[in-house]
Amino acid sequence: MAKKTSKSAKKNNQVQTAPVAVEAQTQPITPKLIVAQHMYGRWYVYFKGVAPKDNVGCGCKTAKSAMRYMQLLRHRYGAVISQNIYDRLAFEASKEG
Repeated sequence: MAKKTSKSAKKNNQVQTAPVAVEAQTQPITPKLIVAQHMYGRWYVYFKGVAPKDNVGCGCKTAKSAMRYMQLLRHRYGAVISQNIYDRLAFEASKEG
């Protein structure tokens, strides 16, 4: 014979499952694109298309340090690195020595 559940137990079960259903309906988050720009003697690494208040970019002195920072952002936030920018940074880093 099946065990009876109380009304309060049913309510608690419904409350707990409701937020999970809402999360499943949200749209998937697209990964952000990491880019770099050379300005004023520094390489500025930032997310493309993100509001300045939400961006986590920084200015790096060398191309090699900008590449390292791009890798850090990729691992930390699951972002995608722009291949063209990364190739350009690798070329500049090889010129630096």
